[in-house]
Amino acid sequence: MKIVQVLATSGGVGGLEQHTFNLVNELSLSNEVHIIAHPCYADKFNPQVIFHAVDFARSRWNIMLLWQLAKLIKSIQPQIVHSQAGKASELVARIRPFLTDVKIVTTVHGTKKNKSAYLVGDAVIAVSKALTQGIPEAKAHIVYNGVYPQSELSIDAKQKLKHSIDQQFPSLDSTKKIVMCIGRLEPVKNIALLLQAMQEIDANLWIVGDGSLRQALEAQVRQQQMQDRVAFLGFRTDARDLLQLAHVVALSSDREGFPLVMVEALQSDKVMAATKVNGVIEWLPEMYLADIGDAQGLKAAIENALNQTSQLDFQPLFSRAKAELTVEAMTQQTLQIYQHLLSS
Repeated sequence: MKIVQVLATSGGVGGLEQHTFNLVNELSLSNEVHIIAHPCYADKFNPQVIFHAVDFARSRWNIMLLWQLAKLIKSIQPQIVHSQAGKASELVARIRPFLTDVKIVTTVHGTKKNKSAYLVGDAVIAVSKALTQGIPEAKAHIVYNGVYPQSELSIDAKQKLKHSIDQQFPSLDSTKKIVMCIGRLEPVKNIALLLQAMQEIDANLWIVGDGSLRQALEAQVRQQQMQDRVAFLGFRTDARDLLQLAHVVALSSDREGFPLVMVEALQSDKVMAATKVNGVIEWLPEMYLADIGDAQGLKAAIENALNQTSQLDFQPLFSRAKAELTVEAMTQQTLQIYQHLLSS
């Protein structure tokens, strides 16, 4: 099968980008896969993936961008064109009249109210149930995000990693339990809410990630006098190794499609506390959830997660995540959608 994937972001790696890298690389093992993406992502793909660099920093109304994209797709002559998220879907929707003998698939990753661009697709994939809202039932498919399994660190490697963080942050009591948050320090992730929720909890908070709000959040930590309990670890390439040191993984976002950090946490047998964002509400038990923006509710959810009995509540989810939330499962489900379109 000849497939074109379109990723129209232009820098940074979040859940959307990681999803696309994983899907494209896995699809390329048994199909001819072309990816049209910004040059900054060229090194993210297997050698068998055919990479086409396009500058997507330009506006979605840019006539040269639309012309270049249409010309490129026509020259490849794919059977399937699959656009990832809003901007890519809008661009493909605009050039749709020029693309003949091809099936269009779009994937909804976030909570956009206007889904008209996605509806150009012959099939529309949503990464969580909530995101199928406003999509005709005949077109809608749910395919959860998957990740590659992470091998467990040895006890020795875990101790070394923990020791290196303890040395970096000597003001933290290294005997306390660790609540971990992994994500960009941007408004949508609402780390400020997590800091409020953690104010009276006797545990350390490790914040893994960077972003425009870092200074403001560091100031909030000083204001709340939590310097001896909060560590800003910054952007780390070993985030999934660090995850193995956590007692609880916390998610305080205002908005999500289907958070990859939840997938990674459950696959690493880590209990969670989270706000009631898309994806999370389909997986986590109620007592580990809080209303969006509710600091007291999130505090209660974290306290429940820190309790020993939480392991029993999460055990079935750990097994389910290892079976269902994999790159292989995500790819097989996506391929089935392609095959169904081509045979109809």
